[in-house]
Amino acid sequence: MDVLKCSILAALEAFVITTIAGHRHINGFTGVKTGSILFAIQYLLLKYYRIFLYHKYFSPLRHIPGPTDGHFFFGQSIKLLRAETPNSLYLKWVREHPDAPLIRYLSFANAEVLVPTSVETCKEILQTQCYSFKKPPGWRRMTKEIAGDGVIIMEFDQHRIHRKMLNSSFSLPNIRKLEPLFKSKAMEVGQVFDQAIAANASGKTGVVNCTECLSKATLDIMGMTILGTDLGNLRTTMLDSSSKDDHDEDASFGFHKAYHTIFEQGKLGQFLTFASVYIPTRWLPLQANRNYLHAASWLDNYLTQLVRRRYAEVRAAMDSGKYERSSSRDLLTFLIEESAPGAPAENIKESEVVGHLLQFMIAGHETSANMLCWSLYIMAEQPDIQSKLRAELMGIDGDPVFSDLDKLPYLDNFVKESLRAYPPANIMLVIIIPRETAHALTLADVRVPARTALDVVCAVLMQHPGIWGPDAGAADPDRWDRLAADQLSPYAFAAFSHGPRICPGKALATMEIKIMLALIVRRFRVVGVEKGFRVQNPAFSLRPVGLRVRFERVGV
Repeated sequence: MDVLKCSILAALEAFVITTIAGHRHINGFTGVKTGSILFAIQYLLLKYYRIFLYHKYFSPLRHIPGPTDGHFFFGQSIKLLRAETPNSLYLKWVREHPDAPLIRYLSFANAEVLVPTSVETCKEILQTQCYSFKKPPGWRRMTKEIAGDGVIIMEFDQHRIHRKMLNSSFSLPNIRKLEPLFKSKAMEVGQVFDQAIAANASGKTGVVNCTECLSKATLDIMGMTILGTDLGNLRTTMLDSSSKDDHDEDASFGFHKAYHTIFEQGKLGQFLTFASVYIPTRWLPLQANRNYLHAASWLDNYLTQLVRRRYAEVRAAMDSGKYERSSSRDLLTFLIEESAPGAPAENIKESEVVGHLLQFMIAGHETSANMLCWSLYIMAEQPDIQSKLRAELMGIDGDPVFSDLDKLPYLDNFVKESLRAYPPANIMLVIIIPRETAHALTLADVRVPARTALDVVCAVLMQHPGIWGPDAGAADPDRWDRLAADQLSPYAFAAFSHGPRICPGKALATMEIKIMLALIVRRFRVVGVEKGFRVQNPAFSLRPVGLRVRFERVGV
């Protein structure tokens, strides 16, 4: 936009100058030369104003409190990149400004970014004025590389239409039909834990890389739920994965390897992902880019071919009059049926179908796996919580069904507290929900210009000391029995977001997590966490890389 403005202005000025020079017979003034010089001068002056002057002296947001210790050009970007976790710097700021409804920080090239820190402000952004905000172009470009043209990057009326269509696929009756699948995968996870214990010479305890194991389990669940395909990833879990290189060239490439490449990049890959939000980086001829793009391309190509095959199968059956709709359709079959001639989604594009599949596959498995990992971490760090949870679960006779589990108050409190204390992600794996004002508006009594960036960080509200108290950073499931004031607001708990863009898989994830935890806690005790795991940053989610947990068997 700045280039266009300066080009038009320089062209007009060059025309005037050369015209005057011609009338006065002054030599040396040509349109191209004059225009180029004027463009360069004006563009540099405009950039200097935007980068070094605007945020200090002219911005209507300059009085909003926030960090002032940033780099003169990169703002807080370097500190965000080097932070211990994707959330930690935001939480530091909110502790420093606990009463502010908005915090302002400076990003790359001193661009202003607002962080909402109050229940009322987040409600305005996520619910009341939801469609007054849009996803920033850089974030859309970065997300599209791995998630295609699905609902997460759609805006306004297009988002409303597709979201309404997708909601019916995630209805409660459809989700309840998935209980046997969840229980089957939970049993497979238990078998992996048993094998780890048996592999130990003592036969008493075993160690499992839960980041890998649970990621494979939830990926298999999403394979059946979204694609109607058994991916069989969990069966390939290595008992001692710390000695196994997941990038082994001899290993067959598949979903787990592709997602491992995307989510567990090296330092260079992480930096390129972070930087790609501001400037395109994937064109650089680097091995990190080649690995990343190969994984993204494999996922897109695999799902595109699967969509085309399933379309052909369903259409052939429909044309022959032999097609019967299943009451437990996977998302892909649902989308194909909805796109039939005369159906609600008749005009849906192939790229949109693939995009929906890509996004639900990524979000559906990564968030649940992370949440389960952090739940095990809490139990290892706080054995009293684990004991109380086990006592409640063992009170159920026989093999518990979800209707029994859903009535357990402490299990429900524990799940919510795990999500609050360690929010694994939000919409589409984004710990930070990026937004940009579509037009000028008022937020927390502040007039916010159009195209102002906002970071809606779910951890900011869920660990805000002004909302949850001085122990906001600690896990305490009992806090859910004594909620008061802002804690009672649904917007104080933003693990699944809110409003028109609330996570459509909320009920599915809750059911999956409770069933998985029930089997693990009833059959095993978390003895401890082996040293050496780290939290990936920058990252798409709060991912505990290499979380190796030691278990012992306690139940039948």
